[in-house]
Amino acid sequence: MTSPASRIADDDLDPADEAAPSVPGGALVDESRRVLVHLLQGPFLDGRRDGGRYAQLLRDRAAIEARLADLFLELIVDDDAQVAFVRQSEDDPDAPKLLRRLTGMNRLDSVLLLVLRQMLLTQSSRGQRTVVSEAEIQQALAAYRRTTSTDEAGFAKEVRASIAKVQRAGLLDEQGDDFEVSPVLRLMIGPDTAREFIALYRQAGVDGLEDPRDAADEDDADA
Repeated sequence: MTSPASRIADDDLDPADEAAPSVPGGALVDESRRVLVHLLQGPFLDGRRDGGRYAQLLRDRAAIEARLADLFLELIVDDDAQVAFVRQSEDDPDAPKLLRRLTGMNRLDSVLLLVLRQMLLTQSSRGQRTVVSEAEIQQALAAYRRTTSTDEAGFAKEVRASIAKVQRAGLLDEQGDDFEVSPVLRLMIGPDTAREFIALYRQAGVDGLEDPRDAADEDDADA
């Protein structure tokens, strides 16, 4: 997706952020180098919170994409949500892997990510931010508990640990007693990957996980 840099007002930027675009094939300007490092550090760049870096990304997108391509990486940008992140390029499956994100996730963590992604798709289709409580998350994962554990208190503790792990990955933002799901989650876990996970869990007897393809995914597939 492509959107004009005017989505971020120039008047809102610090003059130091107003760097000229890099010359194709040349060295990145300093502010673009900072954007590149931020993207590599991950998990994503949020334009709503970091308007200066996001605007610089849009200004110098072609040059930044070229540097990422040199590392077998590709840039993913959602201008509607104003988020961007990098992932391994799918053009060369034998290319060395630079990114090691969302590692150490167990089965419960991945089920939580799928549930949060479904919540995100449902709420974003209504034009709403996705804000959920721990109680809502616990209820959404109840079906998974019934197939894996009879210890309700112990399972609730495991869910809280999974929530904390997803928070550390930058995909959940604490909002008082609730959590806002980052819109980047829909991009990080595409419909094909989500569908593969769901198939595995259904084979294991876990119900309640919906097919991930919705109107937004259909638009992406047709693009």
